[in-house]
Amino acid sequence: MSTIALENAFARAVEAVNAHDAEAFAATYAADAVVHDPFYPQPLKGRAAIEQDMVELLRAFPDARFTVVGPLLQNGGTVAGEYTLRGTHLGPLATPAGEIPATGNSVGNSGAVFSTFNADGEVIEERRYYDAAGLIAQIGLAPAT
Repeated sequence: MSTIALENAFARAVEAVNAHDAEAFAATYAADAVVHDPFYPQPLKGRAAIEQDMVELLRAFPDARFTVVGPLLQNGGTVAGEYTLRGTHLGPLATPAGEIPATGNSVGNSGAVFSTFNADGEVIEERRYYDAAGLIAQIGLAPAT
C-alpha cells in the first residue's frame, strides 16, 4: 500500500474513535487481527475483542478524544503514530482485575501505536504503548508518579 493509503487507513480509525463508533473502529482491523495493549495481560485477538475493548473505553470515557501528535512514520506496511487521549472518567472502566467505578476525573494520556496493515488496508497486528499506571493515577486510584 502507498504511504497515503496507509495514512488514510490510520486516519479512519482515529475518526471512528472520535465519532464514538466502536463498530467502525473495529472494521479497520482484519477479522483475525492481534492487538498488544499494556492494559491486558494477553493480546486482544480478533475484531470482536477489539470492538469490545473500544466499547469499554467509550463507556468509561464517553467524551474520549484522540489526537494524533506530529507526523505518522511508515516502514513498509507498518505505520507508527503518537497520540494523546483526553476524556472524563464518567462510566465504569473495565480492567482485567474488575471494573473501576466512575470517578469524574479528567485524564490526559500520551501514547504511541504501531499498526501493521495487510494489502486490504486492515490492521493485522498492532502494538500500543501508553502509561497505564499514569492513567490509573489520573482517575484517582493510585498516587501520581
